[in-house]
Amino acid sequence: MKNKIDYKIIPLGGVGEIGKNMMVFENNSEIIIIDAGMMFPEDYMAGIDFVIPDFSYLYEKRNKIKGIVLTHGHEDHIGALPYLLREINVPVYGTRLTLGLAENRLKEHSLYKKAKLVEINPRDTLDFNNFSIEFFQVSHSIADCLGIAIKTAYGNIIHTGDFKIDYTPVNNEYLDFYKLSSYGEEGVLLLMSDSTNVETRGYTPSETNLKESLLKAITTAPGMVLVTTFASNIYRIQQILDVCNKIGKKVAILGKSMEENIAMARRLGYIDYPQSIIVSPKKITESKRKNVVILTTGSQGEPMSMLTRIANDSYPYISIRETDTVILSASIIPGNEKTVTRVINRLYRKGAYVYYEGYEDLHVSGHAAQEELKLMLTLTKPKYFMPIHGEFRHLVHHAALARSMGIPKERILIVEDGNIVKITDEKIEIDGRLDIDNVYIDGKNIGGIEEDILATRYKLAQDGIITIIIPISIENHEIFNPEVISRGFVNYKNTDLLEKGKSLVFNLVREHVKKYGYQNLNWENIRNKVRKELRKFLSKEIGESPLIVPVIIEV
Repeated sequence: MKNKIDYKIIPLGGVGEIGKNMMVFENNSEIIIIDAGMMFPEDYMAGIDFVIPDFSYLYEKRNKIKGIVLTHGHEDHIGALPYLLREINVPVYGTRLTLGLAENRLKEHSLYKKAKLVEINPRDTLDFNNFSIEFFQVSHSIADCLGIAIKTAYGNIIHTGDFKIDYTPVNNEYLDFYKLSSYGEEGVLLLMSDSTNVETRGYTPSETNLKESLLKAITTAPGMVLVTTFASNIYRIQQILDVCNKIGKKVAILGKSMEENIAMARRLGYIDYPQSIIVSPKKITESKRKNVVILTTGSQGEPMSMLTRIANDSYPYISIRETDTVILSASIIPGNEKTVTRVINRLYRKGAYVYYEGYEDLHVSGHAAQEELKLMLTLTKPKYFMPIHGEFRHLVHHAALARSMGIPKERILIVEDGNIVKITDEKIEIDGRLDIDNVYIDGKNIGGIEEDILATRYKLAQDGIITIIIPISIENHEIFNPEVISRGFVNYKNTDLLEKGKSLVFNLVREHVKKYGYQNLNWENIRNKVRKELRKFLSKEIGESPLIVPVIIEV
């Protein structure tokens, strides 16, 4: 009699949030990892470059891991790959463009030569001991996207990846309706479906619809045009290049990732344009500005991106003028609203005309809206359903959509990062949770940033810092008048307030010395008391609570 096989699905990222998509599929003896993405930091994550999943669960199981499967090449699906391969060097499976984008990331980390990259195509299969994987083509906002069918002893498990149903896709990369319907006929045990656009009614427009809008905006612009999009959005980049070539505009490509991705995609045959339309930004003279389109990065308001640098006048070769047009051809990722808005306002102050999400939007989503999500449910006819890729509200709305399509509530699983979904021959259920955290990337520091450090940074940014220095004589134990040094504290010029604070601290320390005697003092207790009482005083007087650092100096 064969040993009973139990399967587990564990999302390490991408459920209950937008970004850092990563999922573990595990059985008794094998593990396959689906995607390894990053996430942009939220406002409270001061100083953090980006966030990646917690890989700690995988370290003790590295001998079981058979490979990493990449559904497509967006950063929220491949951005954490270099950090994972540092620890667990296993084969990486992906389509040609996806591996090309991953290759650029791995080269940045000097990992490319060590990596085992294996090219796959739609309808290819990978066979393992207790399951097999078949890939099917999906439409998205980037070329070469895949969904995954995992064939287990108990039935088919479908992972859609990011998808939309586009009937006129760029490069004719249609969703593989035949395969999906055939899985539905065979029987789908579990469907895991993209939830990003579940709040949008109807259908997501086709990527090809955008070309005419881009053509009109660029043709009618009175001055120079700057277009920003994701450097991995190869379809969008091709359409912008096509428009410029058609109307005789020159294109200047700015930004390391944009330059590298375009060069890679052109080498692999995913982008095509005549070299004659490309111009160096250093050669854009005053008389030629109107005939130039700048293609660059920065659609999310990243501080070091080219768009932000240009908006801040910190890029030497290009500046924004009153007649210029700026097109942000990308959705704003949740959490980036403030940084994007800040850049847009700077551009408006310079007199530019700006296209952005919510106002004359020149972007279409790569994610399925409600009617497309219903069609996916209809094609696959799953026994169980698990919404993925979205914030918690997206998962709840997608679950409600599935119920409206006839899937019973008890067969719908709403999970979050770390939940363990157990699959047996009898049922699918949530069976525990891993203790996992976000891993923060801060320069070269990986995972060494704890939540309390982020809280301290946020407090510093919000309310500033006060350092209060309390000198005490070693010889006669006399307490001298404290000194105050502040940074970022809005009331630093309020002399009366600071004098009252210094007096409070002076009296507090003097009472402690008098009560306990100098030799018996617990300096840590005194510092904590100073911190607590001074914070209480400032909160009462001015309603602020800066970070307080008491320093006791024996002199």
